[in-house]
Amino acid sequence: MSMVRASALSGYRELVHELGGETEALLEECQVGASALEEPQAFISYASVIRLLERSADALDCPDFGLRLSTRQDLGILGPLGVAVRNCESLGDAMVCASQYMFVHSPAISFSPQPLEEGRLLLVFEILLDRTGPAAQVTELSVGLSARIVAMLSGSERNVRGVRFRHARRASSERYWSHFHAPVSFRAQVSGIELEQADLGLPIHDASVQLRDLAEGYLDLHHSEPGSTLSSRVRRVIQRSLGTGATSCVDIASAFALHPRTLQRQLRSEGTSFERLKDETRAELARSYITNPELPMSQVAALLDYSEQSALSRSCRRWFGQAPRKLRASAREP
Repeated sequence: MSMVRASALSGYRELVHELGGETEALLEECQVGASALEEPQAFISYASVIRLLERSADALDCPDFGLRLSTRQDLGILGPLGVAVRNCESLGDAMVCASQYMFVHSPAISFSPQPLEEGRLLLVFEILLDRTGPAAQVTELSVGLSARIVAMLSGSERNVRGVRFRHARRASSERYWSHFHAPVSFRAQVSGIELEQADLGLPIHDASVQLRDLAEGYLDLHHSEPGSTLSSRVRRVIQRSLGTGATSCVDIASAFALHPRTLQRQLRSEGTSFERLKDETRAELARSYITNPELPMSQVAALLDYSEQSALSRSCRRWFGQAPRKLRASAREP
């Protein structure tokens, strides 16, 4: 059974009350525990959430229930993922981050960017469940919230250029326009929001690289993507830890709550080792650092957690067949 964080129902009780309904009766009918509304980090059945929103829209005679609920939510419902998204450098980076870690909020949800003609991009929303019933309300909730998040990150409600829904229109055209400020089409092949490719470079104001790193580090450590290997997770943690002086096998094993020997044993079963992963990660970062003329070589060594610059030189010759300064000089040649 695919689950979703109970924070997906943030604002539900207040909206139902505003519309004159009885929250507990609707929750019980759709087999959603009332306690879920008080524990946003708990997990509940995503199929039950779908049924709950459809039933609520019918019972309360509110065809735009999902859209109304989306106006009561923000990035906060995503927890640590919301922190990471909020602190990305640009709108495009935020989309990549959200699509990469959306499984943390729910493995039943997918957001993926697809290029369109005329310099546009479609952020496609999908429900990864086998289902037979309608899901218009939860789709409008998710797409509506995505549009709000884009507006918040970019600082403008006008950056959503169009909206598509697979289902038929549920509410008045005026209602959709007032929410999206963009043309909305129905019975499309996919559901999602259209953006200009050029807008992906819009900066996110007051973003903090440190907060993003902390949030993504937490996600990497505590939420393994379905199908991901330990070695891929260790590699990501090493990458984020280089330059802090805490990238020894003991440090990384401690982050995973493992004994160093246990970490090494599990990595060997995947055909690698901690030392190899650290060396490969250093090599991947080294080229971009070394070829940046603004970075002194002593700082490059520190960023890669080398205690001496001579150790960087030896590794550079092993990786690239030449000394760091020669690699930098060759990168500047036409």
